[in-house]
Amino acid sequence: MIRAYEELQMNAWPALQTLCYDGWLLRYAKGYTKRANSVHPIYPSQLPLDEKIRVCESFYQNYGLNPVFKLTEASEPRDLDEVLEKRGYQYTDLVSIQSLKLTELPEPAHRELRVSSELTEDWLDQFCRLSPERHNDLQTIREAFGLPMPECCYAQLMIEGHTVACGLAVMQNGHVGLFDIVTDKDYRRQGIGEAMVIHLLRYAVDRGVGQAYLQVLIENTAAMKLYDKLGFVEKYKQWYRIKGLSQAGC
Repeated sequence: MIRAYEELQMNAWPALQTLCYDGWLLRYAKGYTKRANSVHPIYPSQLPLDEKIRVCESFYQNYGLNPVFKLTEASEPRDLDEVLEKRGYQYTDLVSIQSLKLTELPEPAHRELRVSSELTEDWLDQFCRLSPERHNDLQTIREAFGLPMPECCYAQLMIEGHTVACGLAVMQNGHVGLFDIVTDKDYRRQGIGEAMVIHLLRYAVDRGVGQAYLQVLIENTAAMKLYDKLGFVEKYKQWYRIKGLSQAGC
């Protein structure tokens, strides 16, 4: 189950390069998010563990990045987390992977929505306005999300013609993943985030999708409460081990 969800997430969140190495997947996207710039040890392997870690460290250091491993309780080998800790890798960003069976969904409180199946400059401009820390990653986002993708929905929630939230849904194999849901700080605590999630889920249902999933930081209590209210349940947890200072974003 964990491996299946990890594969869905990797397909939904593109990297510019993926190197397959003895059951591990080394992903690279110029430092934009840890999930696209980390080792995903999700398949069984045979080579000596110390040798493999050294090769991974060299791979990321050659790009000027700190080595990062994205881990779950199903990571291979099973003692990898302990080994990385002993090698000085720091534990960070505990994430809850949650899912929801899509049946009846409520009507969203806010109805005005703009959607596109492809990344547009308007969506990207608004997303970066709502998440100004992403301005330095604009070109990388264009490159990565310009690659062939599963079916997508780039959504903007509008109030009187003004974008107050952005979100992304990626659909594959009967599942929809929700990503990059961000609300204008001046419109928070007004049900905007909930409306965006419901819009994305209804969009997926209209296309025959029956299951949703998402990733949420455990420390993001507001988002955890929202997803609990909508009926999402935790499937498993994932976390990162990083050597050196962390790059921003899960």
